[in-house]
Amino acid sequence: MDNQYLLGIFLVMGVATFMTRLLPFVALTRSQSHPLLARVGRSLPPMIMVILVCFGLSSLQIESLDRLGLSFIALTAVTTLQLSIGNPLLSILVGTGMYTLGVQWFGIA
Repeated sequence: MDNQYLLGIFLVMGVATFMTRLLPFVALTRSQSHPLLARVGRSLPPMIMVILVCFGLSSLQIESLDRLGLSFIALTAVTTLQLSIGNPLLSILVGTGMYTLGVQWFGIA
């Protein structure tokens, strides 16, 4: 493949990505105070968090009781942080970090 062709592909992908990210903000500028948008704005983050937790739990490979215990500890940490602080990013990072540390550094298999 030629470099100009690849550059063209990347340019088109970049513009398409930028436009799809920009379109909702441009389309919804007039209806910022609509009650439906306010409700979606309040309920979307918890819904995404539930989906992420369910996906993460469904793809776990529990090979031993140690791994089950580690999963339970990480899930408890995520739930506790989310309910007390309410920061999804912090909750996800702490839970993932705890699980990863348990598996990689402490050799829980």
